Amino acid sequence: MSIPNRYTVILGYFLLLLAFTACKSAVEPLTAAEQARLDRIVTERNFTMIAMWAEPTPDAGLNAVASAGLMPPGSSPSRINLGENANYFKMKGDSVFMQLPYYGERQVVKTYGRAEGITYEGLAKDLKVNRNTERNYYDIDFSAKDRGENFLCNLRLYGGKRALLTIQSNQRNQIRYDGNITVENER
Repeated sequence: MSIPNRYTVILGYFLLLLAFTACKSAVEPLTAAEQARLDRIVTERNFTMIAMWAEPTPDAGLNAVASAGLMPPGSSPSRINLGENANYFKMKGDSVFMQLPYYGERQVVKTYGRAEGITYEGLAKDLKVNRNTERNYYDIDFSAKDRGENFLCNLRLYGGKRALLTIQSNQRNQIRYDGNITVENER
């Protein structure tokens, strides 16, 4: 084992500094119009998210499905393309409407033979809204209960119409949805 020379060490520090600088500059500030739109969406809470990707917790079952070639094109066990799959997450005030496909392990099955995604219509309980000014996003946290299943949800809204919805359940593995938000009657 040789001791690295001084130029190798300096080059290593320079590359490390460059990597940290690149990570910091990845968060671009929003324009005034983008920030106003995002603030309005969060304040009014009247929008729809269509998920383009499902990001389940990878497990042996999903790996087996992927190995068998049964995943949609461009998908992996940890990121599934929902391109043609009809789904939605709607928020209207304090009410939430979800119809989302579910991929992953379910510990408690009460559907007796039929596959069921994540469905819910009702109030978003324990609703909390937090703004991250440094990273330019809002987190909307809430809980919901449907037929004995408890959901803990985190919806992260970004300025560029992008959203991430993470759902934890007492009956299933965690899953995250990556999609786009639209607002009705938006000018």
